[in-house]
Amino acid sequence: MLLVVICCAIGVKAQSSNFREGKSAYDEEEYDKAMTLFNKDIGDNPKSPLSYRYRAGIYYKKRQYANALSDVNRCLSYTPRKEKENKSELYRLRGKIYGKLDEMDNAIRDYTLAIKTYPKNIEACMDRAQIYYDKKMYSKAEADYLLILKMDESDEQALAGMGRNYIAMKNYEEANKVLLKLTRLHPGYSTGYYYRAKSLIGQGKYRAAIDQAFNALRYDNEDVDNSNLFLETAEKDYPYALSLLSGKVRENPDNYFWSYYKGLLQYRNEDYAGAAKVFTRLIALKDDDVEAYSQRGRCYAYGGQIEKSIADLDRSLKGDSTLSDDYAIRARCKRILGKFDEAIKDLNQAIELEPSESWIYFQRGMVYDFSLGRPAAALSDYSKAIELDNKTYYSYLQRGRLYKNKLNDAKKADVDFEYILKEDTALNSSGNCRQFALLHLGRIGEAVEWMNKILAEYPGRENYYDAACFYSLMNKKEEALKYITYAFECGERSFSHISLDPDLDNVRNDSAFKAAVEKWRTIGEREEKEAVVDMQVSVSADTIPQQTMVIPIHKQRGGTYEVSCKINSLPLNFIFDTGASDISISQTEVQFMLKNKYLNRSDIRGQQSYVNADGDVSIGTKILLRKVEIGSLVLNNVEASVVNNSRAPLLFGQSALGKYARIVIDNKNNTISISNR
Repeated sequence: MLLVVICCAIGVKAQSSNFREGKSAYDEEEYDKAMTLFNKDIGDNPKSPLSYRYRAGIYYKKRQYANALSDVNRCLSYTPRKEKENKSELYRLRGKIYGKLDEMDNAIRDYTLAIKTYPKNIEACMDRAQIYYDKKMYSKAEADYLLILKMDESDEQALAGMGRNYIAMKNYEEANKVLLKLTRLHPGYSTGYYYRAKSLIGQGKYRAAIDQAFNALRYDNEDVDNSNLFLETAEKDYPYALSLLSGKVRENPDNYFWSYYKGLLQYRNEDYAGAAKVFTRLIALKDDDVEAYSQRGRCYAYGGQIEKSIADLDRSLKGDSTLSDDYAIRARCKRILGKFDEAIKDLNQAIELEPSESWIYFQRGMVYDFSLGRPAAALSDYSKAIELDNKTYYSYLQRGRLYKNKLNDAKKADVDFEYILKEDTALNSSGNCRQFALLHLGRIGEAVEWMNKILAEYPGRENYYDAACFYSLMNKKEEALKYITYAFECGERSFSHISLDPDLDNVRNDSAFKAAVEKWRTIGEREEKEAVVDMQVSVSADTIPQQTMVIPIHKQRGGTYEVSCKINSLPLNFIFDTGASDISISQTEVQFMLKNKYLNRSDIRGQQSYVNADGDVSIGTKILLRKVEIGSLVLNNVEASVVNNSRAPLLFGQSALGKYARIVIDNKNNTISISNR
């Protein structure tokens, strides 16, 4: 478009046959042919600006920026001063070339010349604003966006840029004003919702942010940024986000997109069985669906169904041999099965496809280190992983252990462990390394203290497993047994990995530990069989008889309603709150339920934000309610939050309500009608 504007402005007074044919070839994207013809025209007409401009465009596309710059300068020298709009566009093109050369001061100079020459050059203002934003010169970027909006107050890119600029300045109030205007003026423009979500995240309003990220995804589901933002934001309030996707799936049962994202969300929340069911349904709809096989293969891999994972990844890679992650995940499965040479072959292929992926080198290093006894190769891979990403603390941990245990270099080992202490200072829901580094440095008391902090803050499957490894390394068998049992209760089923994990060497042959593993292996096999049956007999919503239950409710002060229900067979009264993100229970009820076996330790899932109808946010423990009953309507596996307040109200919110198709409140008769479809 830039080229067309310039060439139209220059004029077509003396177009030669070479130029006309060159332009035709250019329009057909036959750039080599066009270049030859423009060269001939310039040889015949050395001061004709048109061919210089088109040739500059070809050089720009071919990233031959020196030649492009030379041709733009010649074109500028041969273009009359009075052709201001055209000269402005040429300055803009030169600014873009300088931008590609990372000469931002020269780029700003040329964009400024473009605007000065022709003040209505909105694109030059936009380009300059982008550089100012990238350089964190937010006040200057704001000035350019305001200049554009003065010319066109509805310009969607300028409004989006202005909103993004305010977000970077943490001026969320102004960002909301601008972005609200943008979404009202351009309701189908996904970028507006994207930045509104970003602004709300900055304010800690996660449920509202999920709504906006969901809108961005709804209007443009092919944009990777939109999908990543929704999935990341959804983790702040998983039950609410899942209820949004579940609603879309119910409304559009044959829509591939919504089912796919529901499966992705469940996978990211470690509901591997639930996600596998979603992808199984997609495969039933389309047997050659490479992506569904790939995703289900990952669910099986991390859910401990190794053979099934390999079968699915074989199918996905047969359909698309460029999926580097699938090679790496299949390699992990093969390592667990003891097929070490095949694992290395897959990892080599993954690295060939994605040579800059740190975690693939780490995986290959693990195979060389623990399975093939090749410490030099392992050292090389751990070091490469660190070179590519110095935040991969597990790479530092394993390299430090390699130095200490196999290469007899305690000094280098301590350097790696000390680096972890310097950088890994936060408690995380998974992937904690600090406690291990402290242990290897001999700072036992600090290591135990940090391990306890992790478990207090984020009790869950991965951290319980890490605790079992931690105490195994200390040769404390009772503690290791306790925490591996907790991990099993929370869903750990990677029995093949447990049989190979060197961190468990000290306890693996202990009779009590072996008995626990075998007990849970049997439970896992039974669960797997039940899951297969469940998939085989699952039916569509249309075949489920519609149920509607009319339940009495009691009006409370403030206009809220109380409803009676059962949680894991325990009768409780809840406030019926359509504005709450999930079921919310106070500490008092949870303590009673734990004490009286209405809750198990495995039902504790970590932490999440609790949001009420007023938008207030509290942090609480996330738990799983195995059975929720209202009258004869039963829901299974509903997530809830435990608010850290013994007097907090019991709220019946969207994590349960979102699973019902229709809810009608009758204020006159004080009843509520709930239908399953």
